[in-house]
Amino acid sequence: MEHSLGPDDPRVRARAYDLWEQAGRPDGRHLEHWQQAAREVAEEDSVNGPDAGLQVPDNASTRVLREAAEHLNGKTGGG
Repeated sequence: MEHSLGPDDPRVRARAYDLWEQAGRPDGRHLEHWQQAAREVAEEDSVNGPDAGLQVPDNASTRVLREAAEHLNGKTGGG
């Protein structure tokens, strides 16, 4: 399934808002800012992939593997 940069994409929304603020909050240029933001986010996705920069949720198996790796590297836990 391909990722779509629609109006609900929080990255586009945040980037468009930043562009609007950088431009001095002008009236009537929301589409221009939105389109530029969508282009920039799409470019980032094409370079990094759509999941780049997203954290994987912590779960028990991931936590156990991380703790085992830390133990093998000589780090000790506090528990």
